Amino acid sequence: MTAQTGRTLFNETWLMEMPRGIGSFELYDMVEYNIKDLKKHNHPITSLPNNLFKVDLRQTAYYWYERGGVILLGAEFEKLPQGWVVRATGKNPAVIGKAPWASDLYDAVLKDSDNAIRILSDNDLSDEGYGIWKRLFQLGHKISVYDANEPGKTFQSLDNADEFEKYFKDDDTAYRRYQFILTETASEAHVGTRSQFQIRRHRELINSTEDYETKKE
Repeated sequence: MTAQTGRTLFNETWLMEMPRGIGSFELYDMVEYNIKDLKKHNHPITSLPNNLFKVDLRQTAYYWYERGGVILLGAEFEKLPQGWVVRATGKNPAVIGKAPWASDLYDAVLKDSDNAIRILSDNDLSDEGYGIWKRLFQLGHKISVYDANEPGKTFQSLDNADEFEKYFKDDDTAYRRYQFILTETASEAHVGTRSQFQIRRHRELINSTEDYETKKE
């Protein structure tokens, strides 16, 4: 793989159009419609434990909790070269503030897919607020964060639950530029993702040096 190809794959996965916030409950109608449309057209549905279902397409995957024919919580993932991106999550208004929780959904998806998952940080994160991250951390997942403006230089893995709080300041919209990456702690996805960001950091440092040398001339 050439350096240009690697850079393109990185940009497509981690820097292209930011995903929607995962707690936008007004997206429920859209997520519900898409899932029902997949059912209508007889796409293969896989049944997972705890009333969780999925449809796995070539470029997109849907996971949702359903009981008695009612979709309670669902999410749409876009499959990109180096990971999955959350494009929308919707929760049935009838169960807001109740299980199933967003953290349960993401925990199940991580275990089922073994892919790195990218989610945008914002102050409408979910009905659990930033508690979703603490919950996932407690479940043993590795959570990393980066600033989309300088992903290589800012990438870091969080080591304790207290580190999450600084990324959720309601009065500072600048914090919306942060992205979170979820992986299983000892997974190949985590090792690969960390390596991708290390390569990016190296390129950012080279570009900074080149810019400095150009200015001197």
